[in-house]
Amino acid sequence: MLLEQFGTEAYYTAQRLAARSRFRGDRDGFWHWAKVAAEVARISPEVEMDMAVVERIVEEERQAQAG
Repeated sequence: MLLEQFGTEAYYTAQRLAARSRFRGDRDGFWHWAKVAAEVARISPEVEMDMAVVERIVEEERQAQAG
């Protein structure tokens, strides 16, 4: 569903949801979205996967949860 809705941004969307869950203390949510990100990467050769972008997403989510 993420691939249909977000296309090449699906991997980043899943990573953002994983980071958000992580910083909220939602362990199950984190694992779910981390697995979704891995599956998106596995099934779609067209998604973007730049670690610098993932690091920026994690930092944005950390700051958002910090207040």
